[in-house]
Amino acid sequence: MTILARRAPVRSPGPVARLAISAVLVLGCNATATPPVATPPPATPTPATTEAAGPACVSLEPSTKQGRWGERIFYEVFVRSFADSDGDGVGDLAGLAAHLDYLDELGVGGIWLMPIAEAASYHGYDVTDYTAVEADYGSEADFEALVEAAHQRDIAVVVDFVPNHSSIDHPWFQDALAGGEHRDWYVWSDADPHWPAVAGPDPWHQTAAGDSYYGAFWEGMPDLNLRNPDVTAALEEAAATWLARGVDGFRIDAAKHLIEDDAEHQVNTQATRDWLAAFTESVHAANPAALVLGEVWDARGVSASYVTDGSLDMAFDFLVGPAILSGVYNGASTLLSSEEEVATRYAPGLAATFLSNHDQPRAMTQLRGDLAAARQAAESLLTGPGLPFLYYGEELGLTGAKPDERIRTPFPWTSAGPGFGFSDATPWEPFEDGVAAISVEAQDAAAGSLLATYRSVADLRNAHPALSIGSFERVRSSAGQVAASVRAIGDERLLVVQNLSSEPVGDAELSLESGSLCGRPAASLLYPSSSAAAIGSPTITAGGGFDGYVPLAELPPRATLVIDLSP
Repeated sequence: MTILARRAPVRSPGPVARLAISAVLVLGCNATATPPVATPPPATPTPATTEAAGPACVSLEPSTKQGRWGERIFYEVFVRSFADSDGDGVGDLAGLAAHLDYLDELGVGGIWLMPIAEAASYHGYDVTDYTAVEADYGSEADFEALVEAAHQRDIAVVVDFVPNHSSIDHPWFQDALAGGEHRDWYVWSDADPHWPAVAGPDPWHQTAAGDSYYGAFWEGMPDLNLRNPDVTAALEEAAATWLARGVDGFRIDAAKHLIEDDAEHQVNTQATRDWLAAFTESVHAANPAALVLGEVWDARGVSASYVTDGSLDMAFDFLVGPAILSGVYNGASTLLSSEEEVATRYAPGLAATFLSNHDQPRAMTQLRGDLAAARQAAESLLTGPGLPFLYYGEELGLTGAKPDERIRTPFPWTSAGPGFGFSDATPWEPFEDGVAAISVEAQDAAAGSLLATYRSVADLRNAHPALSIGSFERVRSSAGQVAASVRAIGDERLLVVQNLSSEPVGDAELSLESGSLCGRPAASLLYPSSSAAAIGSPTITAGGGFDGYVPLAELPPRATLVIDLSP
């Protein structure tokens, strides 16, 4: 099933739905009004004057490199920890399928499933069978039922794909150890050449026979030899199997690590890029609408280059999340610089952004439990440039720090322990402390909850293409704690203003030397919908900007405003 554009979820009226019904408060000058014309004395007639206006308005077309996925919000799911349907303490595909309405209500238009192929370890990144569904999670029929149920809700399904390495227990590697026909499917050396580490310890691992194999991450995950066309063919066949089951694309694990040249050139090699480009082409041959998204954990210039050179459709940006999480404490400069660079380096919709993921301390832990900061971080992510990915439980404020198991703990659906709605059995991993107070049940009806914030801002983003695929124009502020930008596409012009301080900020003047604004817009407040504040309207300059604009005399602490300045 081809999925291209995200529809807005259908909801019954309530605190969230009223965002689209009663959010707009139009104040200031009227876009169609003209000022009164003074009547001169009869003896000295003078021509009538009119109020200055900005440049003529034109519709802003999407970029020619616009990503077809940009109008969705994705949700990263660790199936093992999301919902257990059969009472064995382990989350499964049927459990996830039973909770798709929750994701739809959250405004999610796509899910990324951490590895669901058969694997040796709990996390799934040491694959033992590239085409089999992990037995802990269910059957092939369970997976296909999940995909069908997701597509019925217009939710795309992207699965983790791990081409860099297999498990040491994979039959291919066991045959290679024995000197069989799969020997050249892995990377060998007669002795350990002692290359520097790039992802873990010494990447070369000695066998009982005295030779060594290359495994960048650890000895349990030997790297596949992707220079061998037989290995590539097997992986492309595996990808085709998952596409035939209905998946909408792949997240490529460890994308920069695929092919090494020598000790000094183990990552980001041209051979790696060429392999990815050919793999992407093979995926598109099977499904032209499928997504190939890469984990390129590197500087932004490097990760973006995998998209601009055609190696990948999209890449994760690992820098905007830290900029948001630090910006809510340290001010606007770092946050705006990072967002501006995302918008510059990537075409709209081609940078995958996030606050945290399964390899990092959870966002709420990094924010030291600060609920107001967590709300504002969510607002930054969902109104900023890029395609946002939410890590499961982030919308509840789940906490967790290394080791990895503690940032992948079960999801609390209800406030009743010990299973908290996740399972009737002892869960595979203990819950974090305090989950009763932040469960879905506890937050579902609470207007001021973090979950309510995520739902409201997701609804806003899904309703306004300017926030998802629009251009990004950085706005200067006279206050260092105030971040502002204009997002624009089509006939929409939205101003996002954030007071990143825990204190109110008065008379913050905003300036945009040149931009996409036009005409005489009457400012209206889209977010938050509960505010009754009087928003002033700017005078648009000939260059499409404004100077000394003060939308509010005082910005409340941790306030995020989205102001419609459309003509």
